[in-house]
Parts: sequence; structure tokens; C-alpha cells
Amino acid sequence: ADAEREIRPSFGARLAAEGASSAPAKKDSKRRTATASQAATLVQALQNGDGAMLDHALQVQDVNVIAATVARLPVTSVLPFLDAVLERIQGKPQRVATLASWLRALLSTHAGFFMSSPQLLPRLTPLYQLIDERLSVFKPLLKLVGRMQILQSQVASQAAAGRMVGMDSSSSGPLLVYEEGAEDEAAAAAMEEAEGEEEGEEY
Repeated sequence: ADAEREIRPSFGARLAAEGASSAPAKKDSKRRTATASQAATLVQALQNGDGAMLDHALQVQDVNVIAATVARLPVTSVLPFLDAVLERIQGKPQRVATLASWLRALLSTHAGFFMSSPQLLPRLTPLYQLIDERLSVFKPLLKLVGRMQILQSQVASQAAAGRMVGMDSSSSGPLLVYEEGAEDEAAAAAMEEAEGEEEGEEY
């Protein structure tokens, strides 16, 4: 009996263990409830044409909540929701950064529905044009950034080489060696990175 009392956990320890094991379940339950409420809010806002309510719902930026909310949207609300998001992007292009997560989740979750809908392409055409315009502005800047990166890299390499052989700046060779086409490669790499970010915003 004494040994049993020694190994048996106290009531407080058992209660703490039960609370710890039930915490993840409670967290998941709260998340499901919040997601269901968020989806219901979106549907209600779309049905009533309540722009303020819809804007409030779109302030959510948690990608997990967004994905779960979009997955709960009924099919009848998918196109109206897409129209609402695109309308806000076209009205204020700077909002594309905050609405990109919603748009990406909507297009990926309901891809099957959109692929069978001939109405999708006309709706997305203005978004394509907006992204192309933004990219055209960034191209000269990205090329300049690429050239600056090449110069900085060469400066660092020459300085490191000079230190290794114990030469000072007066006895070292040319500080910069320009390589034809190198800046274009750097600009292309920077451009691919920017296009990847813009593609994230597109979807």
C-alpha cells in the first residue's frame, strides 16, 4: 500500500495532465468554430452586399484560417467572392498584397470549379494587366540592382584577395573587372525572384 501511494500521482498532477492532453483538442475546436463563423460572415456579406462586413472579414491574414474559410464557402458564393476580391484590387491596386492570400486560396481550393467555368478568364484579365504593369515598372530597377550586386561582389572579392596576399591598395591590380553580360544574369535572377513574389500575389 505504501509503495502504491508513492507511485500514484497526486490529484493535482492528474488534473494537470488531463488539462494538457485536452488543450490541443480545445484549440482545434476553437479554430473550427472561428473558421465556420468567418465563412458564415463572408456568405452573409456577399448576400447582403455589405462591403464593410466583407472588408472586415478580409483583414484576416492567417493563411490557415483563410484556407479553411475558403474551403467552407458554398459553390454559389465562389464567383461572387472572386468578383468582390478582384473589385477591391482593381479599385486600390496597393491592396493586392493583402488580398493575395485570399485570392490564392480561392483559386487553388476551387480550381476544379474554375476550370469548368468559362467566366473565369474575363474576370482575371484585369488582374493579369495589373501585374504586367507592375512588372514593367520593376524591370529597369531590377537591372540596375543586378549591376550594383555585380560591382559589390567584385569589390569584396578583390579586397579579400588583396588581404590574403598581403598587398595594399597601391600595389594591387584593377579594383573592378567588368564582365560583359554578368549584370544581365544578375538582373535575370532578380527578375525571377520578383516574378515569383508577384505570382504569389496573383494567386
